[in-house]
Amino acid sequence: MPSVDQQSASPRGIQTTLYVYELTNLKQVQQIDNSAFYKTITTRLVKKIQTKPDGSFRVQLKPGIYSLFIKKDELFYANIFDGANNIYPVKVEKGKMTTVHFRADYDAAY
Repeated sequence: MPSVDQQSASPRGIQTTLYVYELTNLKQVQQIDNSAFYKTITTRLVKKIQTKPDGSFRVQLKPGIYSLFIKKDELFYANIFDGANNIYPVKVEKGKMTTVHFRADYDAAY
């Protein structure tokens, strides 16, 4: 249990591969049990990029809504959904920068 006089560590980024897919719904993946892990994704892969060592990344995309995933071993991972069960939706607007904080907390202990 955390102590009130102990400060928690700030989250730090990790170097990983980020997968940008067309907007993907839970119905379009093969989900592992009820977890945030997926074996297959049936929508189209738009981009695959390597993040920097600190976890930051930049990618240019056409305006639209996309789903983001990373991988742990051979499984895809994403843990945010909208009200329609779309997985990690990110809206890209023309001429605007979209900031995303993708949380890879699959091994976290709270």
